[in-house]
Order: sequence, then C-alpha cells, then structure tokens
Amino acid sequence: MDSTGSVEFPDVEVLADNPLVLLCRVNGKLASIPLGRLLPGTTVRQHGDRGTLVLSRQLATILGLV
Repeated sequence: MDSTGSVEFPDVEVLADNPLVLLCRVNGKLASIPLGRLLPGTTVRQHGDRGTLVLSRQLATILGLV
C-alpha cells in the first residue's frame, strides 16, 4: 500500500472475464473486480492474464483483499 490510497497486488491471475468484471485470484482469494475500478499500473485485462492489479484501498477493503 502507499499513501495515494491505492494498493498493488502482484501475481494476480484472471480466471474469467466479461464486459463488466474480471474474476481474479488475488493472494489465494477469488474476487470479482469491476473493470471500471482498475487503476493505472494494472496489467491484467482479460481471461488468462497474469500480472499486477492496482485498486483503490477502499475497494480492496470492501472486497476483503486487505
């Protein structure tokens, strides 16, 4: 986490996607991430991607990821 209110998750795997959300494995947890809430620095965008997910701290907390 950093002082800008965002949190970065490395080694995220996208298990499924649709026009609204990504279903991701983040630190061993499954989470549905709204595409409109991805922050700059995110490198995952579609099914099969592995990489970095950047979310607001607020959303990450709501999703139970932090």
